Amino acid sequence: MKSKLKFAYILFRNVLIIFLLLEIGLGIFYSYHDESGIDGNTERIIASGAFDGLEDETVKEIFRELRQQDMQWEPYLHYRFKPMNGKHNTIYENGRRKTVNLSLKDSATALKIFCFGGSTMYSAGARDAHTIPSELSKLIHTNFPDQNVEITNFGCHGYTRATENIQLQRELIKNNIPDIVIFYDGVNEVISAHQNNEAGLPSNGYNRKKEFKLAHNYKKRIKLMITSSNLYRFITTLQRKLFTNSAYIQLGERSDALATDIADTYVGYVKISKSLEDNYNFKVFNFLQPVIYSKENLTEAEQGYFRDQQYYENLYDLSYETVRKNSLMKNDSTFIDISDVFDASDKTIFSDFCHTGELGNQLVAARMFEYLKPELTPKTTETVIVPETEQLTKINN
Repeated sequence: MKSKLKFAYILFRNVLIIFLLLEIGLGIFYSYHDESGIDGNTERIIASGAFDGLEDETVKEIFRELRQQDMQWEPYLHYRFKPMNGKHNTIYENGRRKTVNLSLKDSATALKIFCFGGSTMYSAGARDAHTIPSELSKLIHTNFPDQNVEITNFGCHGYTRATENIQLQRELIKNNIPDIVIFYDGVNEVISAHQNNEAGLPSNGYNRKKEFKLAHNYKKRIKLMITSSNLYRFITTLQRKLFTNSAYIQLGERSDALATDIADTYVGYVKISKSLEDNYNFKVFNFLQPVIYSKENLTEAEQGYFRDQQYYENLYDLSYETVRKNSLMKNDSTFIDISDVFDASDKTIFSDFCHTGELGNQLVAARMFEYLKPELTPKTTETVIVPETEQLTKINN
């Protein structure tokens, strides 16, 4: 009996040692693989021409910093950025990205513009001075040099319109009332719906579901430990490679019905922001953003991105078209479809199926600015001249 127990103990110990050695070895391998993979993808982006005019090493630095970004828990929003002081990406203590505010003279009296969106509003892949909010700031400063304007970039990777509405509400509760609110959406509404096979849920919400009550459930702990291990990653990657000839998960198209749900959910959140607009007296702009499926003239590089992630196409095409046809959106001056903003360009704009280089951010900011102009134009006070005889009549009465 003792010999059997001793044998079982030795076997268990050896299996554990082998597992730990494999886990550590694969961890070192994947750490190197992932880092080199990022640079490998950046080489592809550089070759595409999306960052013409920038040194290759600068582009690599931008994307390395994106890889280094981390998140922390944030109530109601699931997460927000941790502070970062990168060479090209600056994130403040409050989790918001730096915007070059050229027109800011006095924050207390400034006209406030809040910019909400996902990683495209954050402007992943661009330097601080070339994000959509920073490019918008340049246009305002050039055209309205005397205006005192402060722009805040609330964009964060994976945020959907639902999350952005909560962000705005939290600022309003703190009495941080904007004058203009910009929502730049479309991409994450589709991605989150595709992930969860349900519209309106947060991006990566399925991960939060797996983690719920993890501390009180040993089965969940063990399962998460296994599925998060490097060995599990190796085995599943090997399986996919053997049976699909690809190391990556093969995503399929979702049903057309899901596209309708995406559109209806988006319209619902627009309605909510309109009620806030009326109550707090600010101006809302709802911009429907471009994606690679909506660009008319694709370059060779962009055609490659299109093919790589074509499984999203039906959801984007149908959900966008349903939003456009919605009676509320058709009659709402705050809803502006700018998905065609790149149609006149024959240059490579995209660095994947939805993110753009700095040229794309300039073009988006320029289109937004055209709609913001009336709100930025100083209001002139008309002087009414009352005839002298009329003044005498009023005095005598």
